[in-house]
Amino acid sequence: MMIGKISKGTRMDQIYLPKNRSSLEVGSYVIIDKIDKNNDLYLHNIDYIEPIKKEIINRIFNLIEDENVFVVGSFLEKGFNFNDLDLVIVGKAEGVKEFVNNNFGIKAHIMNLSYKEIQLGINTNPLFQSMFSKFIAKKRFIFNIENKIIYKLMDLTLLESQLMITNYEISSGNEKYKLLRNLFAIKLFIENKKLSLNSINNEIEKYFYSGFLKDFRNNLVSMKDFRKKYERLYESLFDKIMNEIKKQK
Repeated sequence: MMIGKISKGTRMDQIYLPKNRSSLEVGSYVIIDKIDKNNDLYLHNIDYIEPIKKEIINRIFNLIEDENVFVVGSFLEKGFNFNDLDLVIVGKAEGVKEFVNNNFGIKAHIMNLSYKEIQLGINTNPLFQSMFSKFIAKKRFIFNIENKIIYKLMDLTLLESQLMITNYEISSGNEKYKLLRNLFAIKLFIENKKLSLNSINNEIEKYFYSGFLKDFRNNLVSMKDFRKKYERLYESLFDKIMNEIKKQK
């Protein structure tokens, strides 16, 4: 098999093949076929992706020719229980959100970051680190995880989970899960433990009970049964963070 790239000509587009070829003489007839680029995707900690998702990802990657793109989040979980698509784009991101919505009917959440900002986020932000524990990228990306705990940042991150009890009765199962995931991501990060969606979920079930997440996300856990253990963990993390901030003054 020989590979040639289509180039734009003045009157017709052209495909150039190297002169050093063993079987094709000048004037030979050839069949032109598009190469399947699925194997060019860089998968990090993913053993399977559904063909329809792969097709969506490839079309997005082909739209953004010269930049790197990372697909992260729930879109990568097995099955089709997703309503949006999380993308981290290194470079220009104009028109991507509209392309995804118009072509696939999916809401796109886009973060436009540099490689330096991605690496900083991985090292200092527990949710960002868990997000990048699994991704599909257009180009290979190598990063080092070196936890750098900035306790003032942990304090701000923890504030988000303060809404759990206040909004418990009016929040959906997924909304409550995000606040709970945030709390346990901080816990694992401070303990310098491995951060991934699986490790966070395992820690949640270990703290509550086996099968808790299924009940919790289906709104089958009453606030009375949940509140005491949640507030105990929240307050212990808050106290630890405040103590470390005071030490640094």
